[in-house]
Amino acid sequence: MKITPKKFSFFSPLLIFFTASFIWFLILSQTVNFVAGFAMLSLISFFTFWKGLLIIRRAGELFGLKSRKQIFIVSLGAALGFSELVWVISFLPFPFFILGGVLAVIFAIIFNIFREWFKLRRDQNLFAGSDENDFKKVLAKNIILGAVLIIILIFLSPWLPSKTF
Repeated sequence: MKITPKKFSFFSPLLIFFTASFIWFLILSQTVNFVAGFAMLSLISFFTFWKGLLIIRRAGELFGLKSRKQIFIVSLGAALGFSELVWVISFLPFPFFILGGVLAVIFAIIFNIFREWFKLRRDQNLFAGSDENDFKKVLAKNIILGAVLIIILIFLSPWLPSKTF
């Protein structure tokens, strides 16, 4: 089965949601210690970014990165930045599935922004004329949509444990 960039853009946030929720469940139930869970989430994010950029390159959409080494370096940088987000999200007082949802939303936003950035880089005039406006529209749309989804997840989440008496 050939994975297209559209299929990857749909299924990768779901994969991140389920795996991150499961790992945070293991961390919160103290089955796995925090550092091991953090390392697993960081590795999963690296491999997801790397595989996604390889799929987009193979589909011909990613001309800014010409070799696997460049894709590896960009994926490593994105995963390190994403690891910092995993670290911060881990300290939020939410259930594991809300943490996984927040991480999946952030992953989808970052990956879409990367994809659009490298689509624009295939043209030599990166911010010439309408390309700059198109990228700003995509950036604004992704950030606004992500903020709305994260706010919805936060409002759906219980903040305090239920009373036992």
